[in-house]
Amino acid sequence: MAFTADPVTSDRGRIVIDAAFGQGEVVVGGRVEPDTYIVDKQTLALVDRRIGTKTHKIVAAEDHGDERVELSPQEAGEKVLEDAQVVEIARLARSVEDHYGVPQDVEWCIAAEGPVMLVQTRPITTLASPAAGSSGLAESTAAATDVVARGLGASPGVADGPVRLLREPSEGSLLQRGEVLVAPMTNPDWLPTMRRAAAVVTDQGGITCHAAIVSRELGIPCVVGTRHATTTLATGQVVTVDGSAGTVTPGRRSSPVVVTTASPAPTAGGATDLGTRLYVNVALTDHIEQVAALAVDGVGLLRAEFLVTEALQGRHPRAVLAAGGREEFLSAMATALSTITRAFAPRPVVYRTMDFRTNEFRALSGGADYEPPEHNPMIGYRGCYRYVREPDLFSLELELLARVREETPNLHVMIPFVRTGWELEACLELIDASPLGRQRGLLRWIMAEVPSVVYRLGEYAAMGIDGVSIGSNDLTQLVLGVDRDSEVCRELFDEEDPAVLAAIGQIIGECRRLGLTSSLCGQAPSNRPAFAEHLVRAGITSVSVNPDAVESARHALGAAEHRLLLEAARRG
Repeated sequence: MAFTADPVTSDRGRIVIDAAFGQGEVVVGGRVEPDTYIVDKQTLALVDRRIGTKTHKIVAAEDHGDERVELSPQEAGEKVLEDAQVVEIARLARSVEDHYGVPQDVEWCIAAEGPVMLVQTRPITTLASPAAGSSGLAESTAAATDVVARGLGASPGVADGPVRLLREPSEGSLLQRGEVLVAPMTNPDWLPTMRRAAAVVTDQGGITCHAAIVSRELGIPCVVGTRHATTTLATGQVVTVDGSAGTVTPGRRSSPVVVTTASPAPTAGGATDLGTRLYVNVALTDHIEQVAALAVDGVGLLRAEFLVTEALQGRHPRAVLAAGGREEFLSAMATALSTITRAFAPRPVVYRTMDFRTNEFRALSGGADYEPPEHNPMIGYRGCYRYVREPDLFSLELELLARVREETPNLHVMIPFVRTGWELEACLELIDASPLGRQRGLLRWIMAEVPSVVYRLGEYAAMGIDGVSIGSNDLTQLVLGVDRDSEVCRELFDEEDPAVLAAIGQIIGECRRLGLTSSLCGQAPSNRPAFAEHLVRAGITSVSVNPDAVESARHALGAAEHRLLLEAARRG
């Protein structure tokens, strides 16, 4: 790949080249860590080089198919391109941009020792305004030899500070504000600690794990899946964390500039320039006024889990109730929730009811007394089924929503992880029997995360649901059979796999036929233009992304809508 503008910083003065051995699908699909070369666009000088770890390559097999070839550690660490080849690729990419007049996303290849060949090109649709004073990727990322830990860039930005190595959330009080939290992994009980951290680095996890999601919500850099950060970094060691490049380097950054993909917040009032509604995901009250000032149509996903952790100060809800804290639960949650609904009013706020997995619930204070141990909690006791089994706790949550909605009627409810018709029916009956169910104008949505929804959507519509939000992370893991948090299997997790795209297309099409609102909550539409175009072509009603991805999602959706209009005009 060759981008004629930096896709992370939007710096149009640099060309970014990714390269790997074998066929290009390992780069496009994120299956290996490619080499990255940064070239000054004007002078074609190579200004930065990072050598990735290419664990394998895909080559043509003798039977005319493809064959995966594992690379030795020595081969994996070899550079892919000579300097002269880098310059040749950069010159080709620059000429393509000159021809089309806008920054380009170029695919190229070199067969054997032949010349560089142009495979395809398309405009870059996700560029934001460059951060003021930013001079590009090389400013925030040291050379590969200086990297002390490398993983997945999960939350953009650059921050530095002394390391605080912690193993358990109970050690959180040791972290001082401005330190870099380094941990094996985080769960909801880490939230109070993460609030004080300058950045987060974990051994495990992918871009959809707890550490990644919360860091994006808090607006702090995060690198996950480093494998060895807790053994290679030590408490007190000063490091710089680049949450875009996925690197940790020694010492403080040389410049005070924070590299970010976010543009200045536009005026609130809705994303009126799009045919597809653009919503935002929220989970915390931090900076909610700034988030509400973004030009979005409302909140498409309010994650109750983080709000509960924040409001109850890390305690398990049943532990609070057992201590006589029923009113404390309602009051604390209502205060937090109404802060969000008021900020967005009159735009809708869709609240997804508590969807802690049992291992996450157990990690809360007092949770071990109430949660069963499960070997695979990701597909265990959670979501809609849990509400049917524990109607008292669900009814308390419904009472909370009714209390907040009396003052801010823009609040609506969404049920996660619906597997079967009978459990959804029982859950909807609980809503109807509650004070919330008797309020006028309430919208009842469900999450489409389990593949059975493809077959049961007509049945669900007959029960009176109003909308469906596709949870692309859970849907992908269940269609492909891949734990979304697995660092070992992360190359298998692909939201653009044809099977996943087919399921998403079927859900959107069936929603259109049934007259239901369809949405999708996830980051893919913001960083994968082809994914955004698939949604728009299928006729999706809305997309909901994290605050940092609003502008890139707007660009991707707008470009897809524009292409459809041009195609319609040509046909007409």
